[in-house]
Amino acid sequence: MTGHPTTITAQPGSPFIEVVRDFDATPAQLFRAYTDPELVTRWLGPRGIEMRLIEHDARPGGTYRYVHRDREGGEHVFHGVFHTVTPGERIVQTFEHDGAPDVVSLDSATFEDLGGRTRLRTRSVFPSVESRDAMIAGGMERGVLDSMDRLDELVRDPAEGGPEASRVVVDISMSLDGYVSAPGVDLEHGLGVGGEPLHAWVTDERTPRDAEILQRSFADTGAVIMGRRTFDIVDGPRGWSDEVGYGHDQDQTAAPPVFVVTHSRPGKVRLGDRFRFVTDGLDSAVDQARAAAGGREVVIMGGGATAHQFLRAGLVDVLRIHLAPIILGGGTPLFPEGMPESLRLEPLGSVSTPAAEHLTYRVLK
Repeated sequence: MTGHPTTITAQPGSPFIEVVRDFDATPAQLFRAYTDPELVTRWLGPRGIEMRLIEHDARPGGTYRYVHRDREGGEHVFHGVFHTVTPGERIVQTFEHDGAPDVVSLDSATFEDLGGRTRLRTRSVFPSVESRDAMIAGGMERGVLDSMDRLDELVRDPAEGGPEASRVVVDISMSLDGYVSAPGVDLEHGLGVGGEPLHAWVTDERTPRDAEILQRSFADTGAVIMGRRTFDIVDGPRGWSDEVGYGHDQDQTAAPPVFVVTHSRPGKVRLGDRFRFVTDGLDSAVDQARAAAGGREVVIMGGGATAHQFLRAGLVDVLRIHLAPIILGGGTPLFPEGMPESLRLEPLGSVSTPAAEHLTYRVLK
């Protein structure tokens, strides 16, 4: 524990509750803990409860819904809408409990940079004094105190998956029948013959929501891992360029380093300064990528066989699939037939656009 207290203020006769807590973390770290679905489940709520996150779309107009299950098996469902989401500064959202359907509070969280630590200030405005007092009588104080302590533990302990730790993410586009490329992959056809619709959400059919997902993923990535076959394609004559690379058309001057898993280093590299070659296995690739990521995500982008190898090895924390509305009928599968064991996943969120269903899962280990 840090010694920083949590202060809860609920003046008699007012419909407000204010919570203040200092954390030995940056505003960006706390903001990520509030908005990253995988991290939210690790601190929000009292100890001893089971949390299931149904959706958590932290953007203006996005919605959230989660379920708390207590030791006796009782379920409590909470939901709301995000109104303001300013990275590292402020979040405003509504909050509702299914057990009190006529009570909607307006909650805000601000992240004040104190130089070396951050002051988190949350404020809840209820429709009446009576509804505010009913929330307090229902055990709100215990939930707040436990949540703030758990949030402190999360941001202080990278080993527990806090914002300082680089989580490993498989991020890949896939057809409805499970293929990440069409048949006929070569240097001229990186997605196979007819496989371009897999990436339509990135290219010709990109909506503003798709663009937001792409930009956020790019900004959150500190290092990339890929296999040798994918490297040969992106470093080939029809591959990446000064303008197009990881994240497609994102600013390539800010592109993260790429670690290539291979048995041997290539004799010649066209885009040499972008790549680092790892010849001593998957664990080494993750270690090297994490060292370079600076706490941001390590993203495994392909190909399908490489992504599957990391999943089977138990090295992946999150699986992010962009499910394209196409059936390829063949190609490179993400999950090949005859897998030696099942892969258990927990849904963390989903976003639907015309070109893809963007699905995020935690990989249960």
